Amino acid sequence: MTINNISGVNSVKGCSGIEKSAKAVKLPEQDTITLSSEAKAMGEVFAISEELNAVPDIRMDKVEAAIQHLKDPDYINQSVINNVADKIADMLGI
Repeated sequence: MTINNISGVNSVKGCSGIEKSAKAVKLPEQDTITLSSEAKAMGEVFAISEELNAVPDIRMDKVEAAIQHLKDPDYINQSVINNVADKIADMLGI
């Protein structure tokens, strides 16, 4: 198959009206962001929750101290018994 005499295609000749564009102006390379007060508050909440997640649920130092106190026969006396009873009564609302 051959195609002869295609019309409507203009050749690019004599393009003398072309001007060079101006050089691009380089802007300072400083990006800035502005956070809303709500975003700042959410960031603080996130930071605090991360700190809380790092703290263990059970404080083993307190558990070990309690075990040592209970092993001491002089630790459990009438004063300790009364104190514990009062705290249990307060918790139960008695």
